[in-house]
Amino acid sequence: MFDPVPHKPAHTYQPAPQRPVEPGKSSHTILVVDDDSAIRTLVKLWLEMEGYGVLIAADAETAMKLYDPSTVTLLLTDVVMPDISGLELADQLLRREPQLRILFMSGSEDASRGFGCVAKPFTGDGLIRRVGEVLKSVPSGQVAGIAAA
Repeated sequence: MFDPVPHKPAHTYQPAPQRPVEPGKSSHTILVVDDDSAIRTLVKLWLEMEGYGVLIAADAETAMKLYDPSTVTLLLTDVVMPDISGLELADQLLRREPQLRILFMSGSEDASRGFGCVAKPFTGDGLIRRVGEVLKSVPSGQVAGIAAA
């Protein structure tokens, strides 16, 4: 027997709507450093969804190898990591490029030594907002609390 009513599948796939990328975001590359792979993966996903370029590293040594001052505009790093802390990493990279913007991820906002900090746990929206604020700010050019030459 012929059924004149077309059948619709029970579930249809619809991709999530893409947010328009703000002008200039695609020109920023962010180096994300965290020893927790789940945080690295989630932060990378959130940043890429906003149109940022992202490099990830599990430790400071890898981050120093990945860092290219001609492309990386922001270091987003955990403060507490094995071997070299995020603060020490920031000092070393600021010696190479004093105009590098820094944003720390930490359980305590006191650990940022005057740089921007996003307190853990954070939301994707909260992180994206802080990243945008830091990228719009004037780089401090500070190394270990003193002005860079």
